Amino acid sequence: MEIKRYKPKFDKVFYIPIGITVVLMLGITVFFAIAYPVVLFSMLPCDLLVGYFVASSAVGYVELRESVVFVKFGFFLKKEIPYNKIRRVEKQKHWYSESIVALKNAMEHVDIRYNTYDVTTVSVVDNDDLIAEIDRRRSVSE
Repeated sequence: MEIKRYKPKFDKVFYIPIGITVVLMLGITVFFAIAYPVVLFSMLPCDLLVGYFVASSAVGYVELRESVVFVKFGFFLKKEIPYNKIRRVEKQKHWYSESIVALKNAMEHVDIRYNTYDVTTVSVVDNDDLIAEIDRRRSVSE
């Protein structure tokens, strides 16, 4: 089987909270840096951490490999889900995600349920094709 990669999907609605967060964080940092330069030692790491999570959603992807679904969350976090462990793949449409680490940038996303209670949430450009391809590969692996 060939490796198939899916790019993340971005809803324009998600740019609003991201933009507000970035503007507030930078504004507060600049305001306090002018008054108390020592504050930069504590605020800059926080700004960098928030910036990492904001930017990480742009570099994530989902890749269907030979025997696993490979999900890259940002720059460092990765997850491999074997096809034989997947219980259900379903399309959802809501603001929140059931998983702590999620590649979720859109209202419409795919929940990949595996093992007993584990869930991974991803938003890709073509959710329907992702679901169909995972189901096809699950049936071949069984």
